[in-house]
Amino acid sequence: MDQPNYISLFSGAGGLDIGMERAGLKAVSLCEMEPVFCRTLKANQGVKQDDGHRYFSNSEIFNADIRELVGIELSGKEQINLIVGGPPCQSFSSSGKQMSVLDPRGVLVNEFVRIINEIRPRMFLFENVRGLVTARDFKGEPGGVIRDILDRFWEAGYSCRATLLNSADYGSFQRRVRCFIIGTKNGNAPLFPEQSHQKEGGLFYTPWKSLGDFLEKYADKNKENYTFPTEALGSRLHDLPNGSGLKSKGKAEKTRPGGHWGYRQGTFIANLSLPARTVTGSASQDWVRWDGLLRRLTLEEAKLLQGFPATWEIIGTKAQKFKQVGNAVPTIFGELIGKSIVNFLNNFPDSPPVFIEMPRSFKGYIDYTKKDHDRNAESRTVHRQFNSVWGRTKLTH
Repeated sequence: MDQPNYISLFSGAGGLDIGMERAGLKAVSLCEMEPVFCRTLKANQGVKQDDGHRYFSNSEIFNADIRELVGIELSGKEQINLIVGGPPCQSFSSSGKQMSVLDPRGVLVNEFVRIINEIRPRMFLFENVRGLVTARDFKGEPGGVIRDILDRFWEAGYSCRATLLNSADYGSFQRRVRCFIIGTKNGNAPLFPEQSHQKEGGLFYTPWKSLGDFLEKYADKNKENYTFPTEALGSRLHDLPNGSGLKSKGKAEKTRPGGHWGYRQGTFIANLSLPARTVTGSASQDWVRWDGLLRRLTLEEAKLLQGFPATWEIIGTKAQKFKQVGNAVPTIFGELIGKSIVNFLNNFPDSPPVFIEMPRSFKGYIDYTKKDHDRNAESRTVHRQFNSVWGRTKLTH
């Protein structure tokens, strides 16, 4: 078939789309609500990057709220092969308030389903944070959101396959886990790309790529980009080993009498022997001990860890730039899954869609979360907030 086309929703700064076009797909349109994100997309549109590609050359870029668009506007009346996108994930993220569908951003998944129903592409790719797997639905049931999403895709006539993928398992210098659902109108939804890397390596796998190796090749040499700790913080971090940080105060729980602690935001010193931890949407990236200095990972380094071309221009203030880079989907996911999709489209089946059960691993995560909620809910502020809001709000599905 000719070069397959696709539509991108919730495009952000273009991370997933860069990977899709590297895989051989061509974007008909991209839709992004944040004006500064759109300015980034347009600043790079058709520009030859250091990887040799010119991205989104003939694409329509919509700076719009998806709730105000209809499918025909996005498709331009073309027959669409694929729709990709990840609705805002903050409401499901473990680092946020986890208000799930009680957060207005959490119900934007409905808009993705609506556009699928309006355009009827051959395939779709939906992505989100790993927390989507155990997110609570309108009834407060852990796992209810993912079950509802999969049910609605099936009702729309799509065979769906879901999984969690770690970018480090595919050769990235970053550990970043995302939830993906791939759907097809015909046949069985294709398998996801096979893992190529593993933490320790082995007979069938290459060892993970480390942050130390990344910095050897790609460390930012511009010291004007460096952020150093204050004298007070520096003294507290001085004796901490790599791979640790300042601990937050732990709150005792039934299953954790010693406290449910974590590392305080912005105080973690990266372990150079492992891939980087997840790049965040904040300027407070992990600290690195490198070249005799203790400094934060820079924006340029974060951008490369996410797989953006080195020449990709990010528009906006410092905070806006980090947000765009940190919120992006690593390009490696778009490229590898995109190649699988292209291969599937080239041999597109003519049989009806086949129902595929939710992964057993998902059911395990959900069961564990239910038990954990039952045992420790009263000591978790976020769960008390959710129950309080849910209890006094009449919601209809």
